[in-house]
Amino acid sequence: MAPRSVAVIGASTEPNKVGGMPIRLLRQHGYPGAVYPVHRTAAEIQGLRAYPSLDAIGAPVDLALVAVPVAACDEAMDQLVRTGARAAIVFSSGFAETSDAGANLQRRLGDRAREAGIALLGPNCLGAMNFHERLFATFSPVVLRDAPRGGPVALVSQSGAVGGYAYTLARRAGVGIGHWITTGNEAGVQVADAIHWLVREPGCGSILVYLEGARDLDRLQQALLAARAAAKPVTVVKVGHTPAGSRAARWHTGSDTGDALVYRRLFEACGVRQVSTIGELIGNAAPPAAAPTAEKGTPIALFSVSGGVGIMMADRAEELGLELPPLPEPAAQRLRQAIPFASTRNPIDVTGQVFSQPAVLVQALHDAAHCGRYRALAVFLAAAAQAPGVWPLLQACITRVRADPAAARLVLSGILSAEQQAWLQAQGCQVFAEPARAVEAAAAAA
Repeated sequence: MAPRSVAVIGASTEPNKVGGMPIRLLRQHGYPGAVYPVHRTAAEIQGLRAYPSLDAIGAPVDLALVAVPVAACDEAMDQLVRTGARAAIVFSSGFAETSDAGANLQRRLGDRAREAGIALLGPNCLGAMNFHERLFATFSPVVLRDAPRGGPVALVSQSGAVGGYAYTLARRAGVGIGHWITTGNEAGVQVADAIHWLVREPGCGSILVYLEGARDLDRLQQALLAARAAAKPVTVVKVGHTPAGSRAARWHTGSDTGDALVYRRLFEACGVRQVSTIGELIGNAAPPAAAPTAEKGTPIALFSVSGGVGIMMADRAEELGLELPPLPEPAAQRLRQAIPFASTRNPIDVTGQVFSQPAVLVQALHDAAHCGRYRALAVFLAAAAQAPGVWPLLQACITRVRADPAAARLVLSGILSAEQQAWLQAQGCQVFAEPARAVEAAAAAA
C-alpha cells in the first residue's frame, strides 16, 4: 500500500481501458514513485517509456498491476516470480467466479504467489488506493475528477463496484476515506488480512467493510478483535443471507456466504456494528421505506455492473417474494460473447468491463427490457453513467425502452449527476441512491 514503484502488466495506450486507467490516475494525482507500463510491442504509453516485460525494466518493482486476460495470468506470474516483485494486484476475471477450471487456475495463482512470497490481491478485483501515499492502483473512475488528501476512514470490500459506489457516497457525505481496498476472489489477501493491516496503520481510525463471506472465520475474528483492542470501530455490511443472495455470491466471487446467524453472533462478540445497506455503512441511514405491494412470484430482472450489489439486490428480492428468471438464451449468448465472464443467471452482472465496452451495457439492457420475461428491471449502474461515452448510449436506450409500452419498467440506482437524475425522472424512470430501494420500487411497479 506504499510501494516505491508500480508496474502495469497489460498497460494500455487508451487511458479509459482497464490497463490504462491506473497509469492515468497515478500520473494525474501525483504518485511520487516510478511507473512502468509493460506492453509487448508499444515503445511508449501515455507519455511513459514502455517495457516488453518486467525483466526488461532493470529495476526493482514493489507492486505489479496485472491487467491481462485470464489465459495470460500464468505468464504474468512467471515474470513476477523471476523479478522478485513484492506484491501484485490482479484485475483479471475468469477465475473461481466462472467455473471449476477457473477455480483451479485461481488456486494455482495463489499457491505460486505464496511460494514466492508475493502479497497477492485479487484476482477479479478493482484494486486498492492509499490516499495518504497518492497510490491509485485501480481502474475505477471514481477518483478521475478529484482525489482528496487521505482521511481517517478505511473502506474494505470484497466487491470492487460496491467499494467504488460506497466511496462516492462517502465523499458526498463528507466522510474522509484514506485507504480503499477491494479483495475480489481472495486467492491471497483476504478481508481479514486487510483489517489486520489497517489496525497497525496510524492513518486509519475506523474501518468500513463489505463482506460476502469469510474463507477463514477464525482469521476474521482475530482481525476484528484486534481492531476492537486498537479502538478502531468496524462497521460491516454482510450480504448473502437469503438463498438467492447466496447463489449470487458464488457466481460473483465464488464466496460461500455461510450462516447468517453465525456471522451475527461473531460480529456481536467482537463489538462490530452490522448494517444492511450501503447508506447505513457510511452513516447515511434513511428511514425505512413502506413495504412495496407486489404479487408473490412476480418476475423481475436485477441488472448490475457489480456482482456485489447484485447480491444485496437478490437478498431484497427474495425477502419480497419476487422471482428471478435467467436472461433468455439468445440475449444471454449475446452478452457472453461480448463479455465471457458476465453472469446471465439473474442477477445479470455485466461486470466492470462495461466501462470499456459501454455498447454491451445498453444492448443487454435493451434485450432484458424487451424479452417479455420480466415485469420490471431494477438496474444498478454504479459509476457507469459517469464513464466517457456511456451516458449518450444510455439515454438512447432508455428512450427506446420507454417508448415501447410492452417493455419492462425501468428503475435505476447509481452515481448520477443532478442533470442526469432530472432527465431520467422526466422519462418516467425512478432513481434511487440505494440499490435495495430500487428493487422495492421495481416490485411496486411490476
